[in-house]
Amino acid sequence: MGSACVVSAAALAVAADAVADALAARVRAGVAADVADIRGVTCMESVDRIRYAPRRPNGTVSCSDLLGAATVSPRGAAEWRSRLRLDVTAGPASDKFAFTNASIFERNDLEGILSAAATGSGEFSSFLRDLSALDARLFQSRGVQQTSLGPLLAFGFAAPGGSSLAGYHGVLFANPATGELKRLTLQFENMQSENIEPKSDSGATCRVQYTTDFSATRVGNREIILPLGSTMETLNRDGTELHSEAYYSGCRNPEAGVKPPTAASARNPVPPNLRLKVRFEPEIDSETAATGDPVTGVIRTTLKDKQKGIIVHAGDRLHGRIASIGEYLTPTPRWVVAIVFATIERGVGENGIDQGVEQPVSLAPLDDGERIPRHEELDAEQLQKLRPRGGGYFVFRGPKAVLADTEWETR
Repeated sequence: MGSACVVSAAALAVAADAVADALAARVRAGVAADVADIRGVTCMESVDRIRYAPRRPNGTVSCSDLLGAATVSPRGAAEWRSRLRLDVTAGPASDKFAFTNASIFERNDLEGILSAAATGSGEFSSFLRDLSALDARLFQSRGVQQTSLGPLLAFGFAAPGGSSLAGYHGVLFANPATGELKRLTLQFENMQSENIEPKSDSGATCRVQYTTDFSATRVGNREIILPLGSTMETLNRDGTELHSEAYYSGCRNPEAGVKPPTAASARNPVPPNLRLKVRFEPEIDSETAATGDPVTGVIRTTLKDKQKGIIVHAGDRLHGRIASIGEYLTPTPRWVVAIVFATIERGVGENGIDQGVEQPVSLAPLDDGERIPRHEELDAEQLQKLRPRGGGYFVFRGPKAVLADTEWETR
């Protein structure tokens, strides 16, 4: 009787393992299909970021101390917050980032925004692609777990040394009935930080945790599994913490057969030393603006030359980007906005047309720095260090920033 019970228990264990293996194989096959489906898809990624002061300033120094403090101490005060907006595409080897609605003239990686985004994240498709290549034996069933998305089938894993996910461990969650991917959590420790500005002083991280939720999303004429949103929690070696929330929208396939735009016949270059009064339309508002956003500045006055006549008309446009926008909450609240113009669109104001001839332009700001001068006003040397290359750096004291009228000079 006893031996029969032992045999029966062993048989049940083997059967349970077989069921778990079958479920794991089904989920992994679904992930592999998702990786194939998402390749080439582009979405707009919007990221809200907040940096927090150390939980124990002037105290803990090792990562083990910092991780221990994170479990028993309240989070430090918020020091900085910002928003980033880019297009992300699932490439064959990694996620590719680009500025939204980029023109043919925007070939430079403004302030390293795109390269920082590429090295600092993989939530869109890179993590999935790397997980699909891991040995199936690394995934261990944890049964059905209750989550904020409802009951989900969980599989734990840990990537071994030598893989592109070396040092990672996490949990993959799927719909128990269909095997459809619903959530992925990842954690790694003691890595080099490549987060987008502002970087921590040390540049190293003690821990980074990701949680990404997925859902079936219609792209073109079919539904595919895509990330809806993702959170990232970073504990830096200097004790500061970064909380990021990413959201994906406007997902689409690249339009097959569409040729890239070509440049129109350019007018004569804009001469140097022209002072341009410019109004942003729409205004740059800290409530909605993000690093990477395109901006348009409308020239307010017509400028003439004795020999050449009218050079630019009132209504002609300048096109550029927000190189950086963020709010520093300490020691005194202030917003900083960095702007770089890349092109001028001439002929718009000549006849009230919708589109003129766009060509590269080089500009220098004449009125950046403190928008309301105070005793803390930046000196010329400080301001020069803070300006992005070829752009302006604007500072607003208080909880809100609206940038409308500015003045620039051609170079």
